[in-house]
Amino acid sequence: MLYCTKCQTVCADSTRTCPNCKRSRALRPIKDTDEVFFMKVSEAEAAELEEIFDAQAIRCRIEPVKAGFSVSTFDPEFMPTDKNIFVEYAYLERANELMAKEIEDEEMPEEDNVPQSRRLVIETVSVIAFLILVMLAVFAADAVAGWLKSLFM
Repeated sequence: MLYCTKCQTVCADSTRTCPNCKRSRALRPIKDTDEVFFMKVSEAEAAELEEIFDAQAIRCRIEPVKAGFSVSTFDPEFMPTDKNIFVEYAYLERANELMAKEIEDEEMPEEDNVPQSRRLVIETVSVIAFLILVMLAVFAADAVAGWLKSLFM
């Protein structure tokens, strides 16, 4: 793997220029102690990730995103409170695993304790109630229209 000293990203060995900053002179073989760009997050997410990384003994550095320069290829837009997170290359794989686990934990839906048969009954009753309300609104509008028509005829 190659390391871009300008934007601190990891590049493939076959790369001639950094895909982020397009520099070729800044590329060199990566060392385990090199800090590499991990991701750009909001201030609250940065604090949360810092706690997670500290608990797992993953060294990281958090700094504000510089105006006009973001090494994130995913989201070029930034807020003044956004932070860039850098981790040492030796810890990059563990950091990626932790992030994948965190995302998986967030996406897991909460268990619903309502049985399927009861849920079906509730949904059916809701649909019937909605249809009755629509019919009542149509009949009421028709009655008002008939009453107005009788006034002017």
